Amino acid sequence: MVKISKGMHLNMDAIIMETNYLQIKLIPEVGFKMASFKYIPKDKELLFQPEKGEYSIPHYGASFENYDTSGLDEMIPTIDSCNYKGNTLPDHGEVWSIPWDVEVVNNAVKGKAKLKSLPLNFYKALTFESENVLKVEYKVENLSNENIDFLWALHGLNVFDDETKILMPKEAKSIINVHENDVLGRMEERNSFPFAKIKDGNLIDLTLLKNYKDNRAYKYYFLDTINDGEVGLYYPNENIIYNIKYDPKKVPYLGIWITKGGFKGEYNCAIEPSTGYYDSLELAVQNNKVTNIGPYKEFCWTIYMEVKEASTWQN
Repeated sequence: MVKISKGMHLNMDAIIMETNYLQIKLIPEVGFKMASFKYIPKDKELLFQPEKGEYSIPHYGASFENYDTSGLDEMIPTIDSCNYKGNTLPDHGEVWSIPWDVEVVNNAVKGKAKLKSLPLNFYKALTFESENVLKVEYKVENLSNENIDFLWALHGLNVFDDETKILMPKEAKSIINVHENDVLGRMEERNSFPFAKIKDGNLIDLTLLKNYKDNRAYKYYFLDTINDGEVGLYYPNENIIYNIKYDPKKVPYLGIWITKGGFKGEYNCAIEPSTGYYDSLELAVQNNKVTNIGPYKEFCWTIYMEVKEASTWQN
């Protein structure tokens, strides 16, 4: 059973996609945000919700932190504000802050946003692959006669508690810190994963959210080549697994964001597959770790968001 309807999420008009297992709420007016991703059998909301209990409408070029930092947004063509080919790219990119053209076609919800800073169109189409798997197809279209670089990152802010565990492929063995703090240290300090040596000299298991200190925010990237594009979160209290699956040949970089009160006093985490490394398009170009599209060409990729009972998962 697939049902697509119109409704509300908090104070905003929403498109609601449902099966017997998943309920998805999308807000076209606020960056086509995925505002809710709920696993129906356990009544479990997996996306962090606005602390104010409502949304305000941002404007192009707005600072991301001044608005609700919740749900799932698309970061393109950058995360951090930067300069590229004489253009100033806005904070957290630009498509999160503008209304999209959205339509429902059969059992799909399709959206389009035209970037202002670069000659690119960005497309997203959502369908259910199965009752418990949401398929999200992406396309970036170059409208110019020049090569264009871009960085895309999935920015889905998930809820967690002290029992939540990060699930990573076995090849994820080393990280680089990109958010300075007194736990993982300075920017660009390297460490091992899952067991990292922190600044007090102790080893901690980075897969366990309870091991991160309160009143801090964390961001790191994996340095290893990821061959198995399946990452996720294990929620023992509900006995469920939330998985993100993708093709690491198309999306080769992977970041983790965690705030335990260190950013706006909020508690959430994000698993961020990305097409560039890291956070700033300007820096990704310098690192030669960025996606480039030729004149009038397209670049496409797909992610799958799955929720399943933990009894079907083998650790």
